[in-house]
Amino acid sequence: MTVALADEGTGWLAYEITGVASTDAAGQGSIANPYGCTVNILRSYIVPSVESTGAAALTVGITTAAAAASDVFNSLDMNGVTVDRPINGFVNDPGAVTITVPAAWTSALFLTFTAAASMVGFVGTIYLEVLRTTVANA
Repeated sequence: MTVALADEGTGWLAYEITGVASTDAAGQGSIANPYGCTVNILRSYIVPSVESTGAAALTVGITTAAAAASDVFNSLDMNGVTVDRPINGFVNDPGAVTITVPAAWTSALFLTFTAAASMVGFVGTIYLEVLRTTVANA
């Protein structure tokens, strides 16, 4: 048997989120792909540590730096959340009858955060389980 390392970029990413007042597309922020190649986001969770003082619905997705997308979280209420309890994302629903396609985070795209209202006061952590693609650095 021959064994070779096939992947060194698989695992979990964690980013702390601090809410701001902006309701612009990607107004809560955007994060560049840290790998330099395509990774598939298999699962996502947000664990709030302080809820938003505004009635904000947060949308998170993969797109250009100043745009909004909802392929990771879609309109998730950040006011009235249970602190320190994980909120499951929509990326890969294990109960789905059909196969879901993970969000593909290429090196040219960003993870963007967009709120429908002010997220001032919100603090939490987003956790992303990623699987690096096995094709040439896409």
